[in-house]
Amino acid sequence: MLKIDAPTEDTVRHVAKHMRDGDVREFLAVSFAETREELAEILVERYGQHDSVFCFFDEEEPVGVGALIEGRPNVTTLLFFATDKFPSLALGIAKFTKNRLFPRYRAAGVHRIEAISIAGHDDAHRWIQMVGLSPEAVIPGFGKNGEAYHQFAWVADDVR
Repeated sequence: MLKIDAPTEDTVRHVAKHMRDGDVREFLAVSFAETREELAEILVERYGQHDSVFCFFDEEEPVGVGALIEGRPNVTTLLFFATDKFPSLALGIAKFTKNRLFPRYRAAGVHRIEAISIAGHDDAHRWIQMVGLSPEAVIPGFGKNGEAYHQFAWVADDVR
């Protein structure tokens, strides 16, 4: 059963230390971290007490961490990482994201919601599209070792 709550350092650490291999590869490629353990601590420091972050639970076990982070005025970036238990909650988290989270930000003036994901992380790409973001581009050389990333976005009709 899906439960949504604010993150704590412990819940973010749990998800970060147990996240899917594709998520580890994706985040390591755009991080100064070199190991899963270093990456976990960076994610805890960044998102463990961030007010825009949500932690998704299967009953009491943290399974995913997600957020919309406003990096530029009226433009947010979708952040998400999860454990291997994510598929059991994927649809519920997608519904929350698409039907409750995105509308709240759009009502506050956000005209662009974007996400990037490493090439080959097909499960993530399908989920990103499930929440309503469309493929925009492939960005070669985006990762620290030259990894390509895919960019996805939703853009309000009035700014297209």
